[in-house]
Amino acid sequence: MRWLSIDHGTKKIGLAFSDELEILASPFEVWPQEDERTLDRLARLCKEEGVQALAVGLPRHKDGVESATAPAARAFGEALAVRTGLPVRFVNEHLSSAEAERLLRERGVKPEKRKAMLDAAAAAVILSELLEDRRARGIAPPELD
Repeated sequence: MRWLSIDHGTKKIGLAFSDELEILASPFEVWPQEDERTLDRLARLCKEEGVQALAVGLPRHKDGVESATAPAARAFGEALAVRTGLPVRFVNEHLSSAEAERLLRERGVKPEKRKAMLDAAAAAVILSELLEDRRARGIAPPELD
C-alpha cells in the first residue's frame, strides 16, 4: 500500500511517501501551507502518485495529550481524506522533528540544507513509525487497520 505522510504545520507541510511494500518511508518535499490550495495540490499529487492511504502527524505532548495545534492537523487530514476519498490515520508525531534533525545531522547534511529538508524528513519519521507499527501488528500491506 502506498502511503503519503504529512507533517502538518501552520506555515509549511512536510511530505513523505512509502513504497508499495511498506518497507521504506522517503522524504519528498516541503510545501507552503496555503489551506485550500494545498489541499488541491495534495489531491492531485495523491492521484498522480497512486497514493492509497494518508498518514497525518498529530502533535502530542510527552504525556500523550494532544497539543493546541492538534485540532488543526486533524481538520486538515480529515479535509484531505474527504477530498481524495482516501483513508487517513493520525500518528503521534511527538519528537519526530528532533529525530529527523538527528538523522539529517548523522548523514552529514549541512545546517542550512537541514532546515529546508526538516519537515519532509519529519514526515518520513512519522511514516516510518506507522509502518513499523503495522509490521509489528502483522498487518499486510494491502490491508488497512
